[in-house]
Amino acid sequence: LVANQAIKSQARYFSPSLNKVILMGNVGQDPKIIQFENGKKLATFSLATSRRYKDGEGNLVEQTEWHKVRFNNEKAELVERLIKKGALVTIDGSIRYDSFNKDGVEIHTTNILATSFEIKAFPKRVNPEEQAEGQSGEDA
Repeated sequence: LVANQAIKSQARYFSPSLNKVILMGNVGQDPKIIQFENGKKLATFSLATSRRYKDGEGNLVEQTEWHKVRFNNEKAELVERLIKKGALVTIDGSIRYDSFNKDGVEIHTTNILATSFEIKAFPKRVNPEEQAEGQSGEDA
């Protein structure tokens, strides 16, 4: 009974909330890396997620959403080394709403501040020799 009262008492002072995002999708381009003067890094890339559904006429429709993902510091270094365009990745993080002033206009952005990632599939890389043969215009 005493423990119950203590929990109820604490609940009055703390409002439960959660800002958690889990996304799985394909990386849209190789990550951009910014290194600041203090040595810290920021990695950003776009992540495509898609959903499929049938429209009112029964046609299969695929809708793709693009998310701007950011990683800071040590995670940015891992992203720089491991994540490439086309990779299928799962990321965990939170939604961040930012704003800045550009030429007197306030710009609002929505980003995913990611804290971890897992690579599910690496992108297919074309062998440079095969790519050169394919671009030569000669028949094999």
